[in-house]
Amino acid sequence: MSREKVVEDCLGLEDEIQKSYEARLDGAYGIIFMSKRKLLFITEKGRFLKRYDLVLDLPYEKIKSLRTERDYTLIVEDVLGLKYAFRSVMRGQIVEKALLELMVQELG
Repeated sequence: MSREKVVEDCLGLEDEIQKSYEARLDGAYGIIFMSKRKLLFITEKGRFLKRYDLVLDLPYEKIKSLRTERDYTLIVEDVLGLKYAFRSVMRGQIVEKALLELMVQELG
């Protein structure tokens, strides 16, 4: 299944991807996708024969807090207290700002 198909299967009818960033989560390489309504993380495995797996599907209303740590790490905590540490190729502040803007648009 293609990465685009995995993303499409996760989004609702009126939802669409707004931003994306390369990152690692628990050492696994993938892409952080930010839609109008949720945060997705899809891993990419394989060099020639690619495989894509949905690792995180987190609606914005379930995000409790965000913070940047050590320049390139974004920590996302959900309402259950689970923490996800994304190590991005972009500075963490850039990724955090983009996510906050989308959350404000969706949640007010």
